[in-house]
Amino acid sequence: MLATPNEAAILRRVIRPEVGDISQEAARALLTFRFAESDHIRMAELSAKAQEGSLTQAEEEELDGYINVSHFIAFVQSKARISLKNAHPPSAA
Repeated sequence: MLATPNEAAILRRVIRPEVGDISQEAARALLTFRFAESDHIRMAELSAKAQEGSLTQAEEEELDGYINVSHFIAFVQSKARISLKNAHPPSAA
């Protein structure tokens, strides 16, 4: 099941992606999170089937899982980028 708007809001409040309060080391580690090439291929297959309207229930759940994980990764990587930006403020010119 795709995360509901309520669940996404809860996750956003927990992670607080707009607050750059993690260490540089942790931020760099979070920015390495990536889907494997095999996952990208599988997501493309599932997306194509979804557009055709031919997903099975299990495939729909699998696609929802990919979407939910990608949202989680986006939240934590946003937090990581802001944390790194805050650690290195731009110099005055």
